[in-house]
Amino acid sequence: MVRNPTEFLVTFLPSEMRRLTRTGVQIHNLQYWGDALAQWIGQHQDVRVHYDPRDITVVYVRSPAGVIVTARVTTPEIKSISLAEWGARRNYERATSSDPAFMAQRDASQKRGDQLVSQAKASRRVRGRKATEAAGDRWRPEASPVTESATPPPAEAAPMLAAVVSQIYDVEGIDYDY
Repeated sequence: MVRNPTEFLVTFLPSEMRRLTRTGVQIHNLQYWGDALAQWIGQHQDVRVHYDPRDITVVYVRSPAGVIVTARVTTPEIKSISLAEWGARRNYERATSSDPAFMAQRDASQKRGDQLVSQAKASRRVRGRKATEAAGDRWRPEASPVTESATPPPAEAAPMLAAVVSQIYDVEGIDYDY
């Protein structure tokens, strides 16, 4: 009689060494996580990941303590398919994404998007100019004259200036009891 069915199953499955990260383990470009892995996060250890080639949604991670932990794929759209089907799907997607017709369609879509953005910017600038003209705000034809007085302030302003300066620095003398 088998004492631990999971341990028995894992002994017959292929495995690879993977790094245990804060997001779990990654194998075959899929991320897997199991709550029991949380206690070993941050230790920068490699773990043995056993995978079932018939089902990519579950892997079995042998933790640093030697315990087998079941980890599930974190991407919810992934269905229960075999590793061979997953590889074929990835190869198909890679091949179709580099197809010249697809690339031309993607480039045309990007150009249309860029044209829409430039048209929106131009119409926004025109609307802004029209609104400014309608409000009567126009650029001044010549610069405003700057009047600077090179003369010092009158004598009666000195006491007021001293009072203002003393008020500014009064807070420095406050002692706070913490």
